[in-house]
Amino acid sequence: MFKNNHQVTSFFICLLLIMSGFLLAACSQKEEEDQHKTAIKKVLEHQFTGPDEEFIELNNKEEIQELGKYYAKVYGPYFTESGLDSFVAAFATQYPTYANDSGYKLSLKNITIEQSENTSNRYSFIAEVGCQKNGEEEKTANVEGDVRFSTKDEGKIEGFQYVNDNGLTDMLRAGN
Repeated sequence: MFKNNHQVTSFFICLLLIMSGFLLAACSQKEEEDQHKTAIKKVLEHQFTGPDEEFIELNNKEEIQELGKYYAKVYGPYFTESGLDSFVAAFATQYPTYANDSGYKLSLKNITIEQSENTSNRYSFIAEVGCQKNGEEEKTANVEGDVRFSTKDEGKIEGFQYVNDNGLTDMLRAGN
């Protein structure tokens, strides 16, 4: 009888350990997904809120070294080193500069982020962005993009690109 009780107990302990393993795996995957979504949101908040006065001041003075420090401070926590370099070269100044030059204020209204079904480190987003100039009626555009996270540097963006801004750049440029 003791032998059967011992086997039953062992079976339940093994079952409990296996279930705990599945639960931990599911939780860690959810945490990683949440960490990725948070990084994307933070980058988009910096891009589409403002323009940031510190950025404008440094950009107007053409303080390249100080601007580099600004990017490292604002975007660095979310990117790999090479990912940050690529982002800064291609996208970091685009919308804040156009908005400032045209007298627009940008505001991030809503963000939808979807993880790729085929590749766990890839995400797509749609950011609803408002732009308003001197009390005029606010205009909005949906900015779409793709983000790829590093498989080596956990939680860091390796690639970030805007795919379609649905006329936001044209709206900002036309404001000149």
